[in-house]
Amino acid sequence: MKLLGRDIPARELISRIEERLRLRGLPTSDPADVPEEGVAPRVDPLSFNLQALEQHADPTPPLPLHTHRGGAGQLVLVAKWAFRKTCQVLINETLGRQRVFNGHVRDSYAQLSAEVIRLRREVEALKAAQPPAGPPAAPSRPSRPKTPPQGKR
Repeated sequence: MKLLGRDIPARELISRIEERLRLRGLPTSDPADVPEEGVAPRVDPLSFNLQALEQHADPTPPLPLHTHRGGAGQLVLVAKWAFRKTCQVLINETLGRQRVFNGHVRDSYAQLSAEVIRLRREVEALKAAQPPAGPPAAPSRPSRPKTPPQGKR
């Protein structure tokens, strides 16, 4: 996930870093190839996570078959494939409750994300409406009533 946006000029950033290195007497690296379109656009973490939850809410679709084994690896892949084909109904039944739970988590996350976005907008509006703050004033202390001096006994 890339959280940098196009609002950061990559070429300018690299040239400024190289200039600072030269001023300190450090050799710079070879010229860096920065793509013309710059860095990837900013990704909103809330929408990124919601999209990931939507994509993986249903646990029943199988992941791609693979193995790390050498020579007998093909036999392992065939065994995995045969297990999936013969037991898919059982797998779907077993993971049915998990699919429902994942859907509730996804929906709850979507509601919470919408609330966070709404609250962020509200905070920004309140900040914009607030007059600029001056130097903080010293806290005032409540004055105590003076008691008359007591005489000697």
